Amino acid sequence: MPTTSPTKATLMAEVADLRARLEEAEETLSALRHGEVDALVIAGEAGPQVFTLQGLDAKTNRFRGEMLAQVSDAVIAVDNDDRIIYLNAAAERLYGFAASAALGRTQAEVYKTRWRHEGDQAAAAMALSVCGEWRGENVHVRHDGRELNVESGITVLREAAGQPTVMLAVIRDVTERKRHEDAVLVSEIRYRRLFEAAHDGILILDPATRKIVDANPFMTEMLGYPQDHLVGKELFEIGLLSDEAASQEMVRKLKRTNQVRYEDLPLESQGGRHQEVEVVANLYDENGQPVIQCNIRDITERKRSEEHVHLLMAEVNHRAKNMLAVVQAVATQTAKYGDPATFSSRLSERIEGLAAGQDLLVKNQWQGVEVADLVDLQLGHFKDLVGTRVLIDGPRAQLTAGAAQGIGMALHELATNAVKYGSLSNLDGRVHISWRVTAGATPVFSMSWLEEGGPLVAEPARTGFGRIIIGRLAGAAVSGTAETLFLEKGLTWTLNAAAENALTGVAR
Repeated sequence: MPTTSPTKATLMAEVADLRARLEEAEETLSALRHGEVDALVIAGEAGPQVFTLQGLDAKTNRFRGEMLAQVSDAVIAVDNDDRIIYLNAAAERLYGFAASAALGRTQAEVYKTRWRHEGDQAAAAMALSVCGEWRGENVHVRHDGRELNVESGITVLREAAGQPTVMLAVIRDVTERKRHEDAVLVSEIRYRRLFEAAHDGILILDPATRKIVDANPFMTEMLGYPQDHLVGKELFEIGLLSDEAASQEMVRKLKRTNQVRYEDLPLESQGGRHQEVEVVANLYDENGQPVIQCNIRDITERKRSEEHVHLLMAEVNHRAKNMLAVVQAVATQTAKYGDPATFSSRLSERIEGLAAGQDLLVKNQWQGVEVADLVDLQLGHFKDLVGTRVLIDGPRAQLTAGAAQGIGMALHELATNAVKYGSLSNLDGRVHISWRVTAGATPVFSMSWLEEGGPLVAEPARTGFGRIIIGRLAGAAVSGTAETLFLEKGLTWTLNAAAENALTGVAR
């Protein structure tokens, strides 16, 4: 399980306790120095022990030494030459130096001091010179290179004449505490950066008052209000919830479940812009105090996209049903009017023609199809003949989806008939395909397929489904007329319709 970092409040409490203990140790040392203490009770592993501080100097010093040995903080004394004359067991453990090896050495041989800020060393020297005492924080570097963050209290001890003889330091290792403090600081900085840079609106609320205490820049941009306009207001006062009762209900739910989600709420900015937002509110503890964080995401575009997808799905469903109906009709009519022996091949060819037209419509997102593109598609098998035996001529014009489907089927039938029986069934025949848009009060779209040079043509004795496609069905697709003439020199097919019924972009 991951280790939980202490909260800021816990760290502050630990700091306060450490400072109190350091002050108590310094007061004890000062009392010892001035002879104000008669006895001392030390709680050790063997239980509490009483040390009296009266008697001969040697005995007194021995007791004092035993007492200092029990102190949990490191205690080090140096003489005027900065040589160590005493260090207790805690100091031995802290610096990794036995007392026997440390005594007589300079302080710098046991540890080096690195000051945190420029001027700290000079300030400490001044305090010791003027006041005889200094307390502060710095870094001690042990002889093995390990760095310790320490909190120190240094006192100058003087002889009867007032001359300084010993400098006594009480040192507390606060490395772990500093590590936690730094971790908290880094976490706070990281959170603030995320808070400031987030691309969602974020509001921090006081659960007791339900009022906003902080808002990130994205939220102020979303609403068009400065931060000071939002701070101190409840959610319903900025239009995020309907009323005060809704705000109270949200807090009640948070106290039960710690999280409340609103999938779709209306929100209006200061400039009158209407937005759809998603709100996720969380109740959590921050340094021992409950807070509410609301994340507000603008889902206006997402909602529009979802609605657009729904419309597209409905349109696709509608078109799919239409296509299935067309395929069903083609299959039925091919069977009814065609030769049973060729039914399968003819049906496959017609469905392929339909599918090709469908692909072109999908490629153009059902917005229409250029006539030239439709002709190229349906005559794709004869692309080597285009320009020689297949002549195409016409202006840019875009057919509607319905017109493209009907005319595409007609072109497929005409091309199939031409290669089997008409002008493309020999080596000399030609096909002219053209279209025009005639201007006028009611513009007219016309299209023609003219064959020449093929075998002599005679009108079929019976009407097949192909003739129905190029005739009645093609005309119906553009709400116009389609006529087929079986002239001796070649088949002629013409289509006429009001442009507004066949083409896109024509006013109705």
